[in-house]
Amino acid sequence: MREFSLNLLSNQKPLFFQIYSYFKDEILQGQLEYGVFLPSIRSCAQSLKVSKNTIESAYHLLVSEGYICNIPKKGYKVVYQGDQNVYDNLFVSDDSYNKNIHLDFRYGNIELASFPFNQWNKVRNTFISDNQSDYMVEGKSQGEYILRKELSRLLYESRGVVSNPEQIIIGSTPQQLVSLLCQLLEADKYIIGVENPGYDGARNTFLNHGFQVHAIPLTGDGVSIEELEKSDADVMYVSPSQQFMNKMAMSQEKRQQLIQWVFSNKYIIEDDYEWEFKYEDGYLPSIQSLNPEKVVYIGRISKVLLPVSNLSYIVLPYDVLSLFYSKMPEYDQSVPRLDQLTFSQYLSDGYWYKYLQKMRKQYEEKRKVFFEAISHNMGTLVEIEGKDIGLHTFLTVKTDKTESELIALGLKKGVKVYGTSRYWFHTTGKYPTVLLGYGALNCEQIYKGTKLLAEAWFESG
Repeated sequence: MREFSLNLLSNQKPLFFQIYSYFKDEILQGQLEYGVFLPSIRSCAQSLKVSKNTIESAYHLLVSEGYICNIPKKGYKVVYQGDQNVYDNLFVSDDSYNKNIHLDFRYGNIELASFPFNQWNKVRNTFISDNQSDYMVEGKSQGEYILRKELSRLLYESRGVVSNPEQIIIGSTPQQLVSLLCQLLEADKYIIGVENPGYDGARNTFLNHGFQVHAIPLTGDGVSIEELEKSDADVMYVSPSQQFMNKMAMSQEKRQQLIQWVFSNKYIIEDDYEWEFKYEDGYLPSIQSLNPEKVVYIGRISKVLLPVSNLSYIVLPYDVLSLFYSKMPEYDQSVPRLDQLTFSQYLSDGYWYKYLQKMRKQYEEKRKVFFEAISHNMGTLVEIEGKDIGLHTFLTVKTDKTESELIALGLKKGVKVYGTSRYWFHTTGKYPTVLLGYGALNCEQIYKGTKLLAEAWFESG
């Protein structure tokens, strides 16, 4: 690892954020190339004369944003390879547009300043202080029992999920837990149905593990049961709280139909994606609550609510859990034990619930501004999916331009939006659809960004 220089300023942003920003800039500028290892947490802390917790928080934020990954027993490795968006490459011959991006509607970006770091660090530091002499780094392979117990309670109270702590396995991301599930099931014995369009991370993971995958189209209230029954699929992957592309919430009738379907099949895999951010209608209980023996339940703590760590979970029916014990007795836990223990106490102390209510109000206000801005600046020239849930939406643009052309025209105005072709097995829409996330933008930026997009798309001839 080469030498690095960084002057930390105590009167500026938090120290961990300054360190995160420094390494992020080094990576984006190509000074830290793909495959290079960052200095160890210990050596970096000694060099910068800060605590290891500060370095760990900075590194975890880089991991969460995909710049680095943690390789057990080796360290933190740069995995960022630049913007690989093929649509940008069709129209941008150099980095001039990216350097001039002023407004980025990237899904997953958040307002980091809103997170109550003081509370989080207080809980974390108290735990460290109380366990200095007997702290075990490795922890439990399934995840810490105290966290799994808290999650079991949280999921039952919030989603009706019926589980015991031993059925829960902690992981970093839903995609990683899907990969775990693929290692428990046998590819030659199961055929997977996936929503079309739907979450490509899960679909590609099944394909990469050798499973036969069938694309099941969507109807107005969820996956088509008729098409599912016509297919050979005996496992169905669904996201009923917020279907990723159409942003619909699956109706109670459709959930019951799925439960009827699974009686004569293997499993439903329920990805309860961003259930925390539903604003208007009441929550429907999870599908898992209707038949716990036949549903594998996957979820994650939203990065809006926990930006310092990736933390996801999977609830396994007991017959699948027995496969975990027999096939993966040496499973390496991917979430640092300190993060797990801190979050379990954060939940237990009630901080998480209080913060969730605050963020719901904050993002509901952004959502209202976003839709008002779209209506004012674009009117009937676009159709909007996802009005009642989540931190992003999809715009179907009524134009003869292509998806890539819309992205390129936005870039010329300094506004970045994202394509959606990757979420389809087979694209059937008449008009192109783009993805806009508004979590990290303030209300003024949201309005300005939509105005610039309207000028780019509808005044360009």
